[in-house]
Amino acid sequence: MADATGKAALRRRLRQMLASLPDELVDGWSSAAVSRLTELQLWRDAASIHTYVGSLPGEVRTSGLILRALDDRKSVVCPRIRPHGQLDHHDVTSLSQLSVGAFGVRQPDPQLAPPADTAATDLIIVPGVGFSLDGSRLGLGGGYYDRLLTSHDAPRVALAFECQIANALPQAAHDQRVNLIVTELRVIQCP
Repeated sequence: MADATGKAALRRRLRQMLASLPDELVDGWSSAAVSRLTELQLWRDAASIHTYVGSLPGEVRTSGLILRALDDRKSVVCPRIRPHGQLDHHDVTSLSQLSVGAFGVRQPDPQLAPPADTAATDLIIVPGVGFSLDGSRLGLGGGYYDRLLTSHDAPRVALAFECQIANALPQAAHDQRVNLIVTELRVIQCP
């Protein structure tokens, strides 16, 4: 069982490190990671993707990924944060359907993006502040994605920067792992 205090301290350190990255570096690394992901067969085979909208300081930017998915005629589903650790999901057909919501996160505007059914999702792009080589994930602390992932069998891909990769991370029984980590430099297949 993971020590909650240790996870919170590590999460704080990683968020501070990510927030200190210059925007130009984040943009360049994001483009490289997105390009690497879209070259994979896993991407080509997916008709529907679920992705977060990267907008927090130092987070992999996913706007380019969303645009690429739309260009590839994939359906795109993005989450909207609700209270009590829940997510709503919306079909996104344009970046203009996004607005700044809870916690300063860009997310679908429910007036512009219709609700989506996530059951048909072929690929889930998962956010996090840290990832380990075995697929362990340290999220933002709300458990939003842990709850989402427990009810989906679709492959789970983390978009991350190399500076977010660790040999091991503290994990609790409810923490959900990813199958693949894609960074600006490599693709990591998780056991």
